[in-house]
Amino acid sequence: MSRPALVLVGIPGSGKSEVGRFVAEALDVPFVEVDDLVETELDAPATEYFATSGEEAYRKAEEQVALAALHLDGVVALSSGAVTSAAVREALGGLRVVWLRTAVTAATRRLSMNSLGMAGLVAIRNSMDAMLAERARWYEAVSTGVVDTDRLTAEQVAAAVMGEQGAQ
Repeated sequence: MSRPALVLVGIPGSGKSEVGRFVAEALDVPFVEVDDLVETELDAPATEYFATSGEEAYRKAEEQVALAALHLDGVVALSSGAVTSAAVREALGGLRVVWLRTAVTAATRRLSMNSLGMAGLVAIRNSMDAMLAERARWYEAVSTGVVDTDRLTAEQVAAAVMGEQGAQ
């Protein structure tokens, strides 16, 4: 059975996709983006499906896709909410998992949300703060390494992740 060489976890804007591509290229392995796989499975953008079908339906699809992705070779960037699933957390056992720990302010800046205006930015940051408060314990529990990303470029984060890989 195949297993990923590395799994990246973290909130939206932590850099999982960009860093994952750099690391996969450096390791000469495939890159697997769970967010993209979920949208393909749902045949709809995540935001649209979430808004029309609800969080429960979205999380069920996310869990199924994430579990399947954890049986693929390469570097896997989990969707940010996949760790809310106990089955996904259990499946991460024994895998090299790096948490790209990111402050909400850095994440919203990377996602270009600062242009939404004060009220929009405050609402999004409050929502993301609550999300991080809920998920941080799970990111920590499943991770075998942590890279703080706030002041680093994606290339620097990838180098740090590779350092974590060599150190484990």
